[in-house]
Amino acid sequence: MPAKIIDRTRLILDIFAQRARTREGKLQVELAQMNYLLPRATEKFGRFEQQTGGIGTRGPGERKLEISQRRIRERIVRLRQEMEAVGRQRALRRDNRRRTPPDRAGRVHERGQIDPAQRPEHGPRAGRLRR
Repeated sequence: MPAKIIDRTRLILDIFAQRARTREGKLQVELAQMNYLLPRATEKFGRFEQQTGGIGTRGPGERKLEISQRRIRERIVRLRQEMEAVGRQRALRRDNRRRTPPDRAGRVHERGQIDPAQRPEHGPRAGRLRR
């Protein structure tokens, strides 16, 4: 089996892809991989100059290379939209953390029970805590 030959950029992207843990990190790595792949989309498994056209379509249709490039561009657009959504979600959660008063946090005993002195007397979770 011949060794796989890759360039430095591809190696770095592969390492980042293996180590990405968060959703945002995985999206960023995939976006970088797609941007890297787009200009390099070439013939891999045969002839890319074959044209695909359906029955009843007008014109010769797209070449397989053009289809591949279009799909990569569409994926890039979707990844950017998902990253924007993740960014909005993070900002919303960050704002909620800032608005939550610090006195809502209570001390926790070793057994995972809230300290009775810190028990909330009213609110949405009042009465639901174990004693």
